This record gives sequence, structure tokens and C-alpha cells, in this order.
Amino acid sequence: MSAGSRRAQELARQQALAAAKRHRERRIGVVAALVVLVLLVGGGIGFQAWRTRRAPDAVPTSGAASLAPVAITDGKPIVLGQADAPVKLALYEDFHCPHCAEFEEAYGSVLTAARESGKAEIELYPMSFIDAGSESAANAMACAAEAGFGASYYEGLFANATLRWSDGQLIALADQVAPGDTERFNSCVRSRANAGWAASIDAAADANGVSSTPTLFLDGARLDLANLTPEALQTKIDEAATT
Repeated sequence: MSAGSRRAQELARQQALAAAKRHRERRIGVVAALVVLVLLVGGGIGFQAWRTRRAPDAVPTSGAASLAPVAITDGKPIVLGQADAPVKLALYEDFHCPHCAEFEEAYGSVLTAARESGKAEIELYPMSFIDAGSESAANAMACAAEAGFGASYYEGLFANATLRWSDGQLIALADQVAPGDTERFNSCVRSRANAGWAASIDAAADANGVSSTPTLFLDGARLDLANLTPEALQTKIDEAATT
């Protein structure tokens, strides 16, 4: 065999080895990608299962579990607090909105104190545009208001904002914030009795020019939450209550 033939064979052998190596690397890459995908999908499914099955944590309430039942009317908000309060706050939130949970953590105590002191009435618009859990929670919030423990249930929903809000979780929350006979509430949750009302709240928000949550109005004036502190909100409520 000539030297040229031997060089050609060696070149062909090296090319074949290189091609085989590239093939093995591609196979390893595909397998690794599949493993990562399986882990991601499995982890996502596991996380959603955890959100769906985990019971809500015990939550402190404001002592409002014995409030009078509130009537639910299509397109109208849930009213929390005294109807003759000097300050009217209109609050648009979604129970699965992470920014709403942050808002509640920062401003919730101010709103609760204003409501419990009689300074402010809160008109709550529970919007449900994020996911099915938003819709279920909004329906349950209306059920709780009708049953007379809307304020404490509202606090409990945001205290457990990472839950998926299955019927079981919504019912378990009621057992924690309003222990006693909640069978009517349970039936309301399971039957989605206020689903139509929840949809009407989204329509009312749209009609009122609200497209994002959280959104807060004080006596009809929209507040700039990006530049508002809890102390400033307290001051605005105090000033409005004395004018």
C-alpha cells in the first residue's frame, strides 16, 4: 500500500472516530435535556400538588368573625366595616396576585385598624383574572361575607397566598377563622354559588377603569401606591376622617 493510501485511510479513520464522538455527545446532550425536562415537569407537578393539598396555616384574625352577614349583589363590592364610616376605601385585589400579597403585608394593618376603629369602610373588589384559584377564592370570599365572617376570611386568604385554593383548602380556612357551623358556607363554595358575582366584579372593575391589582381609591381618588408608605396612608385616612 502506498504512503498516500495509508494517509487516506488514517484520515478516514480519524474522521469516523470524530463523527462517532460527536454522535455520542449529541446522545448524551439529548438524554441530559430529557432528564432536566422530566425533573422540571415532575417538580412543577409536585409543587402544584403541594399547593393544592397543603392545608392553610392557622392565621390570627382581627376578631371580626362575628360580623353581620353581608349581602352580595352583582357588580357591587363586598363592604367591610361600618356603612357610616367617614372614609370610603375602594380596594381592588386578586387573591393570587403576588403584588396584592405584598400590599397586604405592608398596608393590611393600617386598613384593618381604620376599619375596626370606624374610620373607614372598605369596598372590596376581589378580581379573578390570574387563574382558577383566583376565581375559587373570590367565590369563597363572597360566601364568607354572606356567612358573616368575611373580614377574617379575607385576612386568611392573603395570609396563605401561596395555596392553590382548592375547595378543600377554602373550607379548611373557614374552619380556622370561623370555627362552628360552616355547612352553608361549605355548600356555597362547592356549588360555586357566587361565580356569577365574581365575574361581575371583573366587569365592574373594567367599567371603573381598573385593569391591575392592587388598586386603592380613597373617597374616589386613586392613590399612587408606588409612592405611598403605610405611614402616609394612615395620615391620608386620618385627615379624610376629620374633614
